[in-house]
Amino acid sequence: MACLTKKQFRLIASIAKDHWGLNITDQKYDLIKNRMAKHMNCGRFSDVDEYLDYIVECSSDAEKLELFDVLSTNVTSFFREAHHYDYIERELYTPLRKHAISKPGSKIRIWSAGCSFGCEPYSMAMHADVHLGGIDNWDIEILATDLSNSALSVAQRAVYDKSSMANIDVDMYMKYFIQKNHGDGEKYMVNDRIREIVHLARLNLIELWPFKGPLDIIFCRNVMIYFDKKTKTEIINRMYDMMCPGGIFAIGSSETLSGIDVPFRSAAPSLYIK
Repeated sequence: MACLTKKQFRLIASIAKDHWGLNITDQKYDLIKNRMAKHMNCGRFSDVDEYLDYIVECSSDAEKLELFDVLSTNVTSFFREAHHYDYIERELYTPLRKHAISKPGSKIRIWSAGCSFGCEPYSMAMHADVHLGGIDNWDIEILATDLSNSALSVAQRAVYDKSSMANIDVDMYMKYFIQKNHGDGEKYMVNDRIREIVHLARLNLIELWPFKGPLDIIFCRNVMIYFDKKTKTEIINRMYDMMCPGGIFAIGSSETLSGIDVPFRSAAPSLYIK
């Protein structure tokens, strides 16, 4: 295994901070060392110094994002953290379906920020279809963004293996997925009806966002763990400003907004409203 010096580690942390806002602390040294050793096995560069010199001086944005993929973790599954979906059903979709509240033009806008391999936004689309009485009756759009090109490529294909399907019941599987037989086992593709309301895009959260609100729901789950307090505060306040009154904001169950100066009101564990 190639050794990663502390100087190299600090340079990687500096690149990550400058380009993507990532806060890589010394506690991540062993993790980054192991991932860099695996990445260097590709054989394009003779050692870590040569690779980092290339990243700093010559690489394109796409090649820099290969380093981002080394540093970040993509963990995803359908209907992860089910209590978030239960809250949306109870507090937004059921009242809308029963006409207790209304949305002008039946318009609903949702953002999956840090969508990873796409399970989250496709879960949102299926959930809306079930609990709004059919997405065909609504003007609903789901924006799904991530910085990782490799993750977005998987999301674009929308083909998943059986391990991702643990939270999908039989009825939902039959309604929303097409089984694909591959040499490496059964695969399941999200159908076109669900895919067409999910709009995938690459986005760096510390840069300008080329879209406007108001948004009804934002899922930003297990994303803020990568940022320091200042960057978290800036990003979450920008998200707050893009939401409609009463909008629902979800973070990961291991995350909290405690100690961060944002005006969201706590509604339930890891759920907030504007």
